[in-house]
Amino acid sequence: MGSHEDKELRVIVNDEVSGVNQFNQAILKIDGQEYVLKSNNHSSNHQKLALRNFLIPAVIGTLIYFLFFNSREQLFIQLMGRISIASAILLIGSISGVITFAIAFIVGKRKRLSNLENIYWRNVPTILLSFAIIIALAILFFFYLLDLLFEGLVLDIYLSTLLTFIFISIVNYVMISFVMILSTSLMTKLLVLVILSGVIISMITNSEAQWWQRNLSFLGTQEASGAWQFNFTLMLSAFMMIALVDNLFVGLKKIYLKHRPLTILRILLTITAICLGLVGYFPSDGPGNMPKYHNQSAGMLVYMIIAMIISIKWFVPKVSREFVITSYVLGIMLFVVTYYYLTGWYITLTGFEIVSFALAFTWLMLLLQTLDKASREPIPVYDIDIEFNKETESRDI
Repeated sequence: MGSHEDKELRVIVNDEVSGVNQFNQAILKIDGQEYVLKSNNHSSNHQKLALRNFLIPAVIGTLIYFLFFNSREQLFIQLMGRISIASAILLIGSISGVITFAIAFIVGKRKRLSNLENIYWRNVPTILLSFAIIIALAILFFFYLLDLLFEGLVLDIYLSTLLTFIFISIVNYVMISFVMILSTSLMTKLLVLVILSGVIISMITNSEAQWWQRNLSFLGTQEASGAWQFNFTLMLSAFMMIALVDNLFVGLKKIYLKHRPLTILRILLTITAICLGLVGYFPSDGPGNMPKYHNQSAGMLVYMIIAMIISIKWFVPKVSREFVITSYVLGIMLFVVTYYYLTGWYITLTGFEIVSFALAFTWLMLLLQTLDKASREPIPVYDIDIEFNKETESRDI
């Protein structure tokens, strides 16, 4: 039996209810006038994807691949290279995945999927660009591993065409699946993935240059290998963060109409995102005043985060005690690291940048997750036992 406010709740259903049997427990969700009963063994009941939604674009992309290499009369294709299996799948897969994602998003919006209600059209270009980059990075990483395992591998046009079809199908399926679960929580995770993957890849590609002997900003200079990846990652992350903040605070304003400090927090977070983008836009070795603007943007980024940490209890309504304590601990650590660096004690520039970036980034992600939880109205959830009565017809709850 389940109870709420000392009242016993009993639900009687017949044994033909889909997804529930006598060996299950179920959960009852009450959202407004809607009552949802579902099996507790299946916490998520995602919509099944029709095969045609991702197979048709895959067939079209595969046909383009085959016709391209067939027109060149190229019957054997290298795995890696300028014109290769990897480059073709990278181009076709990325375009196909983005188009599939866009179509699925538009259809989902028209069908008014609940998870897309708080995702606004003005943020779609940023989301599409983010997914396009993630697709490209995933494809590059996969073929990089394949090249390590099978160096110099060459496949015939028919086998490579089959591989292309499988790969594009997977990409399209994943993109449609993302639309079905797209939310501010997923956008936060996406932001983390983009920043970490971009920075880590830049570190790996510059390992031979021993970038750590200089500073973290070296990864975005002209001397670094693939500096554009590092700088572009920061600028893209800035756009993603602005879009995420926009979505979060629209939801927060609906719940906390009279809490004016939220507006100030939104401004500070937006300035923080802009500073993050400017750090990538102005390389530390750029011409003219670019190094100056780079340092000012990085400094302002730190100041904004310290200001938000100090005032977090005033900014966020009903903030948990655990988050406040965590914020103050991280803030003190950030202050100590900054003090030791500015006074020239112990910490090098590279160490300061890495540690301060890790602390600030960790706190920022915790804040965004806290705001995401605060932006959603709580929905009552009741744990109940199911009593089956074969002689009683199914009743509406």
